[in-house]
This record gives sequence, C-alpha cells and structure tokens, in this order.
Amino acid sequence: MGRADTGGMPDLVPPMQAATGDLPTGPGWAVEFAWDGLRAVAYARPGRVRLLTARDRSVTSAFPELHVLAGKAPRRGVILDGTVVALDDAGVPSRRLLMRRTATQRPSATLVADVPVGFFVSDLLWLDGEATTALPYRRRRELVDDLGLAEQPVVLSPSWPANDAGHVLATARRYGLDGVYAKRLDSAYQPGRRSRNWLRVPLRQSRQVVVGGWTPASPERPDTVAALLLGVPGPAGLRYVGRVGIGAGAPRAAVTALLPDLGTGEPAFAGEVPAGVARDARWAVPRLVGQVEFTEWTAGGRLRLPVWRGLVAPEDVEDGLWDDVFADDGHSDDGHWDDRRWDDGVAVEGHPVDLDGPGEPPAPAAAPPAPAPAAEPPAAAAPQVQARRLEQHFVYNSLNTIASLVRTDPGRARELLLGFADLTRAADRPTDDTITLRDELDSVRAYLQLEQARFGKRLTAAVSSAPGIDDVAVTPLEVLAQVRAVVQEVVEPRPEGGAVTVAAAADGEHCVDTITETATGRTWAVRPAAATLR
Repeated sequence: MGRADTGGMPDLVPPMQAATGDLPTGPGWAVEFAWDGLRAVAYARPGRVRLLTARDRSVTSAFPELHVLAGKAPRRGVILDGTVVALDDAGVPSRRLLMRRTATQRPSATLVADVPVGFFVSDLLWLDGEATTALPYRRRRELVDDLGLAEQPVVLSPSWPANDAGHVLATARRYGLDGVYAKRLDSAYQPGRRSRNWLRVPLRQSRQVVVGGWTPASPERPDTVAALLLGVPGPAGLRYVGRVGIGAGAPRAAVTALLPDLGTGEPAFAGEVPAGVARDARWAVPRLVGQVEFTEWTAGGRLRLPVWRGLVAPEDVEDGLWDDVFADDGHSDDGHWDDRRWDDGVAVEGHPVDLDGPGEPPAPAAAPPAPAPAAEPPAAAAPQVQARRLEQHFVYNSLNTIASLVRTDPGRARELLLGFADLTRAADRPTDDTITLRDELDSVRAYLQLEQARFGKRLTAAVSSAPGIDDVAVTPLEVLAQVRAVVQEVVEPRPEGGAVTVAAAADGEHCVDTITETATGRTWAVRPAAATLR
C-alpha cells in the first residue's frame, strides 16, 4: 500500500502490472477482456474523486463524467483499478476517440458530450476503511460486484472462469479486442509489481506492411534473403516496424524473385533503423506489400512476434495501409494506454497540455450524420431513430448485465456475450454496404435478447420472417434502428414494459418489416431501400 491520507485511505496505490504469457490451462484462473484504454486507479469517497494514471499523474479534471464515483463511494472510501475507455459508434473501444480526450486536461462541455468515456472496473484495492489487496482475487471480485457500481458510465468488466477461456478469446476476436487477461483466483494484488499471477494474453493480429529492404543470409551472398525489413507509411514517410523471417517454399520464392531488382543504395525508411539491423541491411525501393500476423505492438512501435504470410497483389492493397494508426500510439507493454505523454506535457495529437492548469480542447469532430428516417408508420408516429449506431448507455448496460449473469447464469451470459460481439460487428459495417435480411434480423434478435436480460419480465419479443426472403439484400441496421427506437422510446418509459414483435414479409416486389408493440397496439413499417424481390 502507498501513503495514507488523513482519513486512513491510502492516497497512492501503485497498480499491479501484468506479464505477457500464454493462456493458462486448468482451473484456478479467471479470464477478462483487455480493454483498449488508459489504465487508471480511482480513489473515491463521498463528494470527492481522484483519478491517477499508472504513472501516478492526476487526470481527474480530464474526465469529469467519472466524478459520479463520488456518489457511489462508501463513507470511508473505495479504491478501484480500471481502464478509461472511449467507445465508437459501434460500441468498440477506440484509440482515436481516446486521443481526443487525452489532448486536454480541461475538456469543454462540448468535447465531453461528443466523446464520452467510461470507467471499466477490474479490481478492488480498498473498501470502506479496509485494504483488500491481501484478499484473493476471487474475493475482491465478489466484493466489487456487490458494490452497486454498474451504471453508466461505470462498467464492471465481466470476469469468466477458466473453462470459458476459449469462448472469451473467440468473443474478443469478434469484438475487435487485441487481448485478454488471465488472473489467478487465489492471488493477492501486488501493488507496483509485475507478476505472473496476472497474465496478458495477446491475440494475433494481421495487417499489411511495406517491404523496405532485407538482411542477407550471409555477407558473401548479399542477394539472398534471411529476413525482410518492414515499414508502415506515415506522415513523415515509411516508419520501420521490425523484421521478419520468410521461411521456405512458395512465399519465400515469390519475394526473393523480385527483391534483387528493387535494390537501392538509399534507405527507404524515414526514421531511425536500429544500428544492428542497418549495418547489414540491403535497401529496396518500397514497392512490395506483404501481409504479416503479429501478437501486438510494442511500446516502441514495433511488431511483436511477426509471421510472414506472403505478398499482397497490388489490387488487394488496403487503403488503411497508409494510415499509420499505431505509430507512437501511446500503449505500454501490458496493452494499456501509456500515460508518459501526460508526464511530458504533450498531448497525443500535438496539442500542448498544462498539467497544472486548463488547456485548450481540440475542436470537436463533426456530429455523425443522422440516418435516413424510417418509413412512416400506418398507426403511429415513428419514434426518433438515434444518430449513434449503438448508444453508449446500451453498451454499458449490456456489459454490466452480462457481468452480473456470469455468477448466476453463466450459460446465458455466454450467449449474450456472443450476441453482443456480433451486434457491434454489424454496427461497424459501412453505411453504404448491404447484408442479407437474415443477418439483419439476427442483429435484431441479439439486440432484443440483451434488452430482455436487462428488462426481465418487462419485455417480451419475437422475430420472424416469411419463407423465401432471408437472402434479400438490405442496408445494415435499417430495421434494427427502428426496433431500438421502439424499445427505448415506447417500452422503456412504461413501468409495465411491453412486447415487441418483428415480422418480415414480401409486399409485391419489395420486402416490408412490420414492428408491433402489442401492449399499446402501435405498429411501424420499415421498407428497406435495397430489399427488392426478384
């Protein structure tokens, strides 16, 4: 424990650090998502909150919406370990949005409203006058789960038993996360220490890279290739991100046949290449693009454990290749946001930050365009469809509901978690994309199941479609947006709740989705613009 304030609660508890490792097998472990955000410890007591980063820098004023913790704290205080997370419109943690919030210590009301954040709680270090760090993790989780914190913008990160680890990993991939944590159930919290009782298990990622050179197999044979030197284009030019062996067989032959003709005397990389690599390097004109898999980005901006998967055809080169979002992205070795930028007084987007006083917030991003209005209902005016694809409160409510079910109904919790991950993937599709009606109705079912878990008996729901129309093309979220509006604006305000049915049917050459709230007898019709029967 760190120093204690006048009320007995420590004013500093250095956060425990995770070691990188493989997913443990056997009982005795719990598995959680590794949320992409800013690691922070919250010190809360009635009327007061302090929020410190992993390097003990105060960011209390940077996140005013997290002051709600003061209203939930017991009389002698609580200390919570967690992560500050900014979600995008699809409900997925967003580095870019968090960068906007960390660009100032004094955000404007506009910025707070435009880019809200949540605090995802994962551990309990102090509770109402007593240290909890010596308690086993299993007991600390029980205590924090019973505190009643699970309400926007606070999320209790779901913690799963080890036998659900494969399920959690699969869901993390579908949800777009880059890792999970494994924690020993009988382990104490070790402030400031890195321990193998807490493992960060990275998921393998894949991306395209540019070949900027190679290292020869031997100095006597400079045209032979032992490893490729990889880069990612950025604002300053090609940034070196590491080297990778290319093995044997067809992938190797494809590269070695092309590289010698691309040799040049000038380095292709704009920044520094490690001296041990540059000494033997052969430089190449950066024309070849390849695919690599890797576990994560290091704090120095390098690919960790890359594996070469072959060349990419010119027509398959992704636009995102030219967007170096991982360049100096502010992440630490354990996957959390690295707060050294706060220490340096430099914000992540280059805006100066005064750590002792107010700073100028960046200009807020333009508000997302409102979706096309739903078709006019035959029996009632349509509730207003929200502009955000997945509302923050829905995401927070869903995760908190799932976390509460892990102990009482783990089977249902697993089902809801998969549905939630699929729903966020659906919400992340481009607005000009098309999907099948079957996929759209699956998203509707996933949404209604999550809301039913939260509403309990206050909400019943049914979704059906007529034969022969499941493969009709529709715009993503076109039906779901109207269903959400009905649940949020018609069912939720009524103490007795309601019942929602969604029925898809053919209507001449088109498809119509009829949404009915049976408790009020109101009906809405959605005619997907792309849904033409042939």
